Amino acid sequence: MRYVSTRNSAVQVNFERVVLSGIAEDGGLFVPLELPLFEPQDIANWSTLPYDELAYRVISPFVGETISEADLKCMLKEAGSQFSHRSLAPLHQVDRNEWVLELFHGPTRSSKDFAAQLQARLVQYFLRKRGRRAVVLGATNGDTGLAAIEAFKHCDETDVVVFYPEKGVPQDQLQHLQAVAHPKVHQFAVNGSFDECQVIVTRLFLQWPYTQHEAISFNSSNWVSVLAQLVFYFHAVLQLGGGQRPIGFSVPAASFAEVYAGYIAQKMGLPITQIIVATNQNDALHQLFLKNHYSRLRANKTLSPAMDLSIFSNLERFLWELYGHDDQAVSALMAAFESSGEMTIANEFWLQARMIIDSYAVSDEETLTEITSLYRDTGYVIDPHTATGVLAARLYRRSLVAPMVTLGEISPAKSAVLLGELGVSTPAQHRQVAAQGAAQLYRIQPDDLDTIHQLLGAL
Repeated sequence: MRYVSTRNSAVQVNFERVVLSGIAEDGGLFVPLELPLFEPQDIANWSTLPYDELAYRVISPFVGETISEADLKCMLKEAGSQFSHRSLAPLHQVDRNEWVLELFHGPTRSSKDFAAQLQARLVQYFLRKRGRRAVVLGATNGDTGLAAIEAFKHCDETDVVVFYPEKGVPQDQLQHLQAVAHPKVHQFAVNGSFDECQVIVTRLFLQWPYTQHEAISFNSSNWVSVLAQLVFYFHAVLQLGGGQRPIGFSVPAASFAEVYAGYIAQKMGLPITQIIVATNQNDALHQLFLKNHYSRLRANKTLSPAMDLSIFSNLERFLWELYGHDDQAVSALMAAFESSGEMTIANEFWLQARMIIDSYAVSDEETLTEITSLYRDTGYVIDPHTATGVLAARLYRRSLVAPMVTLGEISPAKSAVLLGELGVSTPAQHRQVAAQGAAQLYRIQPDDLDTIHQLLGAL
């Protein structure tokens, strides 16, 4: 399997290079030159496989010969060893033919654990092979950073650098982040938004001067995140229809990686007939699919903070697919967006996307109503992010016959205070990331790259 940049298809790289990366040198994202296509009967034959074996079937074509079959299977099995549920991602029925896929049974109780646990093992494998060290860095508004810290804390070959908006992380998650006292974890509290944190990370990758360290992203710009999320869709489709039954998904838009993964999973052979993008009032993605207008906006604080953003890196990969792998068209679109903060897709490609994708923006009031009504009617507890997806699924599903699955990305235990105020009983609190050594915390301004470089240079 060979990979290219979304902005330049001339240079091809292998899976090892993709894993040990942040973004491509031209600022684009790595994508596979072609997607594997699975026959319906092959998919159906996977219905009895445990999660790690299913993951091997889905992921191995993307790995190629860079990892042996035995080593890859071992890593996939170990990646799920810290999860608290046997099936890793159980389905829970919430209404007639409506389900929540619970992706929050990992060590930090969010869907980000799937990618982080796998990525840590892949990164360590390739770094040891090269005899190299790396800085694993990225932006977070809570969950992604905690998952990365937990996954990489035992990797001797890496330091973890986390950028987060000091006033944009929920208080309980902020406390967990700042309680991480590990000598290989370095945190930058940014006086700005999550989108500004993402800009810092992108600029660092494009200007990385430290030849003694590889620079690797723990965000979904790294292809491993998409790989991990591909398995979600195969798992759910097999559980609800043996791989043969048409199915729809509702995705709370905490990133675009989940949407993109669902889109290419359908191209790989899954009978996915609809993907609903659920946003909160930060509705940049909703406006894209509703009006074909995407813009960079200042994020507002909501009850679903993981969705309080407007820059979605995997939208670029989605555009690459829509435009038929036209790297020059994608490069021009992204250059225009980076300059103006706005984007419109060519109408034929926007209509193509709308054949499978719908969207809905959910207000905080609707979110609260959905949480309380579902709890009252079923006794089932969901967090605000999942609530946006469940409501959008019920309102905008195209078929009552096809099962509709909402991705439950965050444990309701992380919203215990809010749920308690609503009179909703919550499960036990998630365990905190273990602490060790002295805390490494720095406070910076979004444009203070000189200070960041000085601190990173000392690692």
